[in-house]
Amino acid sequence: MTENEILIPFAQGVLEQGNALAGTCERTLEWLNTLDLDAMRLGTVLFAGIGASYALLASPVYELRAAGIRALRSNGDDMPDATPPLADWYFGVSQSGRSPEVVRVLEQLPKERRLALVNQAQSPLEKASGNTLWLGTLIDSSMSSVALIATSVSLGLLTDALIGRDNLAGWRQLAELLATLRPKADAVIARFVSSLNQVGCIDIVGGASSLSAAEQGALLLREGPKAAAMGMGTRHYLHGMTDAVGNTAHVLIGGEREVLLARQMAAFDVPVLLITDTPQTLPGVETLTLPALPPSQRLVLELLAMELLTIQLGVLLGRDINAGIVERLDTKIIGDKP
Repeated sequence: MTENEILIPFAQGVLEQGNALAGTCERTLEWLNTLDLDAMRLGTVLFAGIGASYALLASPVYELRAAGIRALRSNGDDMPDATPPLADWYFGVSQSGRSPEVVRVLEQLPKERRLALVNQAQSPLEKASGNTLWLGTLIDSSMSSVALIATSVSLGLLTDALIGRDNLAGWRQLAELLATLRPKADAVIARFVSSLNQVGCIDIVGGASSLSAAEQGALLLREGPKAAAMGMGTRHYLHGMTDAVGNTAHVLIGGEREVLLARQMAAFDVPVLLITDTPQTLPGVETLTLPALPPSQRLVLELLAMELLTIQLGVLLGRDINAGIVERLDTKIIGDKP
């Protein structure tokens, strides 16, 4: 935390996310006009982030690749100083702008090839970047909520711009969709959470375009209610990870393949939550049906579901989701040094 940050409880931040979306859309659209999108489409973009920011990058990178655009994702720790240039542009993402791994990645390219997305103004990442999208120092929780959703929206708008598709009307309706979905999601997730008190591990698994939600969901459960959780893509999970089913619960996010996996896991009489935009009624499975949206917009609703799961599990386990346990010794730049 810096002297400029005002922190609110995580649950309050989740309630207030929709309020930031209109401003985020307008800021991002203005910033997109400063980019040479044609050159970026023809080149390679490496997106760098760590923690929640790294998780948020998975789905946009997948969508860009699916559209034929060369995109990479790094957490910074996998790029030592001697790494040769891997892309034409490096795009650093950090709400605080103080993640040393991300700043170090950007410094490996000339400044005119560095882009960044930050929430906190005058941060080291902003200073290292040649062109920065600033979210406006949104008031956020220590476990990011408001800035997290704003970041996801900005990345989605950038993805749309690079692909050359117009989904702006849908982005502008997201705040209303978040508010409409919440009571239904709360009810479904409450039924799922009621069976988690004695669960050893919660596996959160997402199809390729939902990988960001799976990874972020696991991070939220570990950081918030301090629950054992892991997040990964469906195809990777199928290659052996499924065999640990037993003292487990399963959150499956996606479409047809995740529906099949939900049927398989339910047969072991373990708690299963399916989050999908394909209406389903499966025995032994709690199903949250999302509206049919483009993947980057659906991701925002998937992230809301992960946040509500975090809040409700914290209540069930009687744990303060706003309090950390392990001191972060060197994860943020303080002054000029990490």
